[in-house]
Amino acid sequence: MVKSLGIVDSDNKDIIFAIEKHFVSKDADVKVVSADFDMSEFDLVVQTGYVNSDEIKHPNILNIYPTLLPAFQGEENPILASYLAGVKVSGITVYNESLDKILAQYPVLIGVDTSIGELTDELSKIAQKIYPVVIESVLYDKVFDFGVLFNNSSCKSNCGGCGGCH
Repeated sequence: MVKSLGIVDSDNKDIIFAIEKHFVSKDADVKVVSADFDMSEFDLVVQTGYVNSDEIKHPNILNIYPTLLPAFQGEENPILASYLAGVKVSGITVYNESLDKILAQYPVLIGVDTSIGELTDELSKIAQKIYPVVIESVLYDKVFDFGVLFNNSSCKSNCGGCGGCH
């Protein structure tokens, strides 16, 4: 059965592209639409702009946030707020906005010499990897495993991480 997915357009084109690319070989009808589009035709609606949009009406809306919620929730620039607060771990949160329920979180470590640009880039990379997997899992009602996403056979540390240490 073909599932329908509505992606709410935003300036976050990297995540939109990652979602579209992920669903190319899946049995899904994927459309990028504006926030004021009639969402009733979709099985699932996903936001990509790190914002809460009250104008979207649908019983099943996923959203993504560039911190580990509830930390820095509601901040105008949560990435900068977490960086300036000096936290050592930030991350990505995917949540069901309709149910106000966190579905997945993935941490990003902030080193003492990490710049705001490096943190922003790392959060974006992680979001592009995990968001499509969580979306697919919700759309098709199946379990996801982030370990598979970040397994790198060339990694010598066997930590199961992103492989960026080598």
